[in-house]
Amino acid sequence: MEGIILTFVFLGLALFVLTPRKTIGATISALSFTGYFYLVGVNSWIPVALFTVGLLLIVLEVFIPDFGLVGISGILSIVLGLYWTLGDLTQTIQDLSIAIVITAAMVVYLIRRGYSLTNVNKLVLQSTDPGSKANDSVKSPDHPIKPGLRGIAQTPLRPSGKVTFGENSPYFDVISSEGHISRGTPIEVEKVSATKIVVRRQRSLTF
Repeated sequence: MEGIILTFVFLGLALFVLTPRKTIGATISALSFTGYFYLVGVNSWIPVALFTVGLLLIVLEVFIPDFGLVGISGILSIVLGLYWTLGDLTQTIQDLSIAIVITAAMVVYLIRRGYSLTNVNKLVLQSTDPGSKANDSVKSPDHPIKPGLRGIAQTPLRPSGKVTFGENSPYFDVISSEGHISRGTPIEVEKVSATKIVVRRQRSLTF
């Protein structure tokens, strides 16, 4: 039972990060968080603080491109907070595993429905470069996109993000077919389907 409630903490977090329904996601996560620690019982504020800090670090990881140390620290903080509360490593791993598997499935579902971290990446660009062309992200017929066209990833692709094709190109929303691609990586268009642009890392020329 506790493992299912813990799962809703992470599901709410996924809704908060990936969708416009941030209030609903935050509410689900907060209520589930409270319910979980109420059911398992806590005698100290330390595990609650560790779990809270862990969640905040994971959210922060989304806003800090390619800085995995923050996310890893968040995961370790959550594990330590749960173990401190439960006092049983096996139960800790079991509850966390249930939460991770179900949340991962939810994230995949949301991505397939078109939700992504594009808006988050846009916020990152705006915060690091107020005059950035990220505000002009378009899919314009004046910039024909076709398979084989090469460009540069302007944000991390996780798997969605923004790229440019050429010096004066606007920003284009794309999806990586190869999972995570770091910012600044040369990419090429793999296929174009309606308004969806799928890219991959550039292939080296062979002779």
